[in-house]
Amino acid sequence: MKKSFLLLLLLTAAIIAYAVFKNPHEFPMNECQFCHIDYEKDPKSLTAPVTNICKNCHAQITLKSSHPADIYPGATTIPPDLPLKNGMIACTTCHNIHGEYQNVFGEKAYFLRRPYTGREFCISCHKQGISLEPHAGVIDVAHMGSRFKVTNPSEPLDPISRECISCHGGIVGKAVTFGFGSGVWTHEKPANSHPIGVDYEKSRLQRKESMLKPTSLVDKRIIFFDGKIGCGTCHDIYSKEQRSLVMSNKGSKLCTSCHEL
Repeated sequence: MKKSFLLLLLLTAAIIAYAVFKNPHEFPMNECQFCHIDYEKDPKSLTAPVTNICKNCHAQITLKSSHPADIYPGATTIPPDLPLKNGMIACTTCHNIHGEYQNVFGEKAYFLRRPYTGREFCISCHKQGISLEPHAGVIDVAHMGSRFKVTNPSEPLDPISRECISCHGGIVGKAVTFGFGSGVWTHEKPANSHPIGVDYEKSRLQRKESMLKPTSLVDKRIIFFDGKIGCGTCHDIYSKEQRSLVMSNKGSKLCTSCHEL
């Protein structure tokens, strides 16, 4: 009886583990035709541009939350192990579609072509303006303190804000992101601090001073994440505006898009 129960327990654990850790890119052979013209004769011959193929499943990926594709690299050097497609950056530049789903530690590897994620992966190409001194980040944490103060750990931050703060907030390491919650980000001037991770409409209804405009009246370039304010609400890493703002703040135009004077 005990052996049967133990066997059932192990089988249940195996099913759960398979469901959780199953490689989503383990395609059956009868699905090869969706991406490849003839996989056996020429695996590199695709039915459509690789970016379009990826979007068939990853339609939720937008420029706001992802690296631009189908563009020629600018003032940066692309390493040989991150291949371009017809001279342009494609999804397959960073990702090996049939690569590893998990690394040796059991963490998601996101099919990346190098065995690390986040900032460490980005600086494979984007070295300009980034300090490569290995202790720079640690010194920031140990002596400078973080520019982000968590006020409510129970309110999770959106993924874009977590990525931004992990570098810009003087917070280093993957595990710490799980402790992120809503809080206050301090810009260069403490007076310019701004909440992150809080619900915009709830804040609007609760505020008695510095009234906020209804969401319907906010400039469409300003976006919210499930109704919450994030770093990506005011900033876009691909913007050409100063400080990577989503729009010019000349005459406080960005600020007054949300705040009533």
